[in-house]
Amino acid sequence: MSMHTITFFANKGGSGRTVATMALASGFLAQGKRVAVMDCTDLAGCNPTGPHPSTLQNWLKQMAACKFRPPQLELIECQTREEVEDSAAAADAQGIDILLIDTFARIREPQIAALGIADLVIAPAISPFEARCILDGIDEYLGPAEDVICLVNGCRNGAAEAAETRCAFGHHAVFLSELPWAEALSDQIINGDIAHFTSSLTCRSDKPGFARFREAQFAWTAVQRFAFEVEFALNGHRLEPFDGLSAYPIKRKAVA
Repeated sequence: MSMHTITFFANKGGSGRTVATMALASGFLAQGKRVAVMDCTDLAGCNPTGPHPSTLQNWLKQMAACKFRPPQLELIECQTREEVEDSAAAADAQGIDILLIDTFARIREPQIAALGIADLVIAPAISPFEARCILDGIDEYLGPAEDVICLVNGCRNGAAEAAETRCAFGHHAVFLSELPWAEALSDQIINGDIAHFTSSLTCRSDKPGFARFREAQFAWTAVQRFAFEVEFALNGHRLEPFDGLSAYPIKRKAVA
C-alpha cells in the first residue's frame, strides 16, 4: 500500500495547524502506522540543540520520551520545493504509511509543493473568524478542490462557538469529528503522546485530579475518532450525520 499524504492548510496564524498535526500523528500511531511529520513552517531548519528549537522539534523529544522513535515516527524539515518533493518520495520509499505536513500561513513555494502532493488537505479553524479567512485562502490557492475538508479545532468558548465555526465554513466539506480545547492537545510539546499523557492522569472519580483525567480522556477519544474519519476520507468515504432513523426499515425497503 502506498503512502498517504495529508497537508494542513490555513492562511491565518493561530488556526491550530500544528496542534492538529501533532494530534493526528498520535491518532495514527495508536493504530500502529508508521508516521512522518514534515515541517514546512517558518521554523523548519532551526537548530534542535539551540536556544530556540521549533515547536515540532520540542514535540519530537517528548514523543521519544513516550517511546515513539524512528522508524515509527520521523520528523522531516523542508525549506524548499525540491526538499518537499524529494523528502516525500523518500518517505514513501522507506515504507512510511502516513505523511503529515504542517505548513506556514504565508503561502510560498514549499507550501505550494506540500499542497500539490497532498491526497487530502485539512483546513482547521478555532473560531468563525478563522474559518472565514480560510475560506478566502481556499478560493485563492486551492479552488474548488474535492480533497479539501475543513476541521473545527479547539474552540475555546465551547459548543456554541464550535457550531458557529462549522456554519462559517459554508458549503465546504467539514469533518463531523471536532478537536476540543483541552490541555492534552494544547500542551503536546510538553506532554508528548496524548494516549500516554491521558494514562498518566488515570485516577478514580472520588480522587483529586479526576476532572483533569476526564478532560484528557475526552480529548483522546476525539483524536481517535478524528483519525478514523481522516482514514475514511483517504479511502474516498465521508461520514454522514445520523438522523435518528433505524437502519432496518431502510434495509427492508432496499430489499423490497
